[in-house]
Amino acid sequence: MELASEGGYDAVQMRAIADRAGVALGTVYRYFPSKNHMLVMGLLMVFEGMRSRFEDVAIPGDTPSERILFVLRKNTEVLEKDRPRYEALVRAFMFADASASAELDAFGALMTEMFAKTIGVEQISDDQLNAIRVIGDVWMSSLVSWVAGRISVDEVMAHLGLAVRLVFRRLGG
Repeated sequence: MELASEGGYDAVQMRAIADRAGVALGTVYRYFPSKNHMLVMGLLMVFEGMRSRFEDVAIPGDTPSERILFVLRKNTEVLEKDRPRYEALVRAFMFADASASAELDAFGALMTEMFAKTIGVEQISDDQLNAIRVIGDVWMSSLVSWVAGRISVDEVMAHLGLAVRLVFRRLGG
């Protein structure tokens, strides 16, 4: 994660990771078949931290839409604090191959769980699950545009606001 913070995606090299960890390059490859796989693991850890921030707190907002936008805003603010790091993590997510499928599945489950808690449901309906997936996809797509320098964080939040309103209007929230 330090290398990513120092120089983004391109700064993360397996040899540099091995050198910093004081291990052989083969040891790094034993646990992570690629740079993208390692960075996806890092992304999963970051989002686990984001989820835990909201586990035992009441999320402000009168409607599911308001609560989800609050969580998205707070989590996006976290990403904004270390742009090079999150640029690396989001790019790895975008380019990850089948070797990281278990981690990508875990990431999807984590996002679903985080947003289900945010909207205040224990048992998620199919419509709610689809809504959460759409919101997650819009968020990740917007983050890809943000790390590429095509949009600002304010534009990320505008995209999310529109998507949340449209999706939850259908669900009555």
